[in-house]
Amino acid sequence: MAEASGRRPLAQRFYVVIAEPTDRAGERHAVLDRHLAYLDEIERAGHLFLAGPFVRDDGPSTGGGLFVLRAESLSQAEAIAARDPYNAGGYRRATVRPWRLDQGSFGLDISFTRGDYRFT
Repeated sequence: MAEASGRRPLAQRFYVVIAEPTDRAGERHAVLDRHLAYLDEIERAGHLFLAGPFVRDDGPSTGGGLFVLRAESLSQAEAIAARDPYNAGGYRRATVRPWRLDQGSFGLDISFTRGDYRFT
């Protein structure tokens, strides 16, 4: 809950990267492995919070995606986004916006017996 001052005790600053497909989006599969390796690299470095493709209701990717970064500054977040092989190769065009996580909640149910998980 917010304190009387309006301060959000758990608020955190992130950078949202919205990556829209370009006219080369259909060719992006050529660098998919490098894109996934890059996401793994920035996750291990502590920069990647969340990532995933935009999809249609019936499941397939639209060619675009979104990721949320931890970074020291907008310029650092822009540099991280620019090095993604999809963006660097011209398959996507990224816009980076500062964002503060203020509201929301989630739960995580992990079942070792079933070998699965679910977000609630």
